[in-house]
Amino acid sequence: MLLKHLRDLSVEAPLASGHAFLSAASGLVVIDGHHYVVGDDEHHLAMFPKAGAEKGRLMRLFPGELPRDAKQRKAQKPDLEMLLSLPIATDGRRRRLLTLGSGSTEQRRRGVLAEIDDAGLLCDLQLLDLQGLYAALEALVPELNLEGAVAQGDALLLFNRGNMANPATHILTTPLSAVIDGTAAEVSIAKELQLPSVKGVPLSVTDACLLDDGDILLSTVAEATDNSYADGALAGSALVLLDARLDVIAIEEMQPKIKVEGLSGHYVAGGIELLCVTDADNPAKAAGLYSGLWRI
Repeated sequence: MLLKHLRDLSVEAPLASGHAFLSAASGLVVIDGHHYVVGDDEHHLAMFPKAGAEKGRLMRLFPGELPRDAKQRKAQKPDLEMLLSLPIATDGRRRRLLTLGSGSTEQRRRGVLAEIDDAGLLCDLQLLDLQGLYAALEALVPELNLEGAVAQGDALLLFNRGNMANPATHILTTPLSAVIDGTAAEVSIAKELQLPSVKGVPLSVTDACLLDDGDILLSTVAEATDNSYADGALAGSALVLLDARLDVIAIEEMQPKIKVEGLSGHYVAGGIELLCVTDADNPAKAAGLYSGLWRI
């Protein structure tokens, strides 16, 4: 499937890297007239218009500033890898955004829950301490590195990324309400996926999106690394479609060869229409927004 570049993710002011763009986009949600994007090495979320080339508006998620040096920033970053939209229970029409860290280090076991006001801006931010939850999840997998999440009612499905040393993708489940409330929660493995390899490098999940009929769309990449911290050479990327039972329905290679880390999709007459954002793996290079149609 061919992806079309729509725009670079330029923002209104320089970020911790010193550049006025997201370089490591890791989650995407589309709500009304806006695209909301998180980067894994930032303390901000960026809001972009659905149409046009207007620069993204920055909204702070965490206090304080991250180091400009890339290695120091990587050690201290919240590594926000998951972004999903939730309804407000008392309303149903207004939305909340939940973003969660990967859990791959102690520093990355945090999250933020925020409401979206009538102007599309974040309000009533709630910082989430996820140390207890992530410790329980860590006991279930060889190496914790959460990259995608979808909510099915009160069930939160968390997609744990594998690597060359531990290639399986694990789908973990826990009550969403417990995550938000910070209470003790049961955790379990819902599914273990063994995905194909590209040039000897296994595909592993980088994001998840719940589709209209209950199917789940995954972005995956084949990255030559044997742990959850270090980046590696990219061998390829692919979309994976799961049914409601979490069984693989179809797999489709993506072109060009880019590291897709966040996606949003829905069914249309011709297949699945999707938007995705990329991680450049280079703080001096802008991440991009892409579109595509998977004819399925």
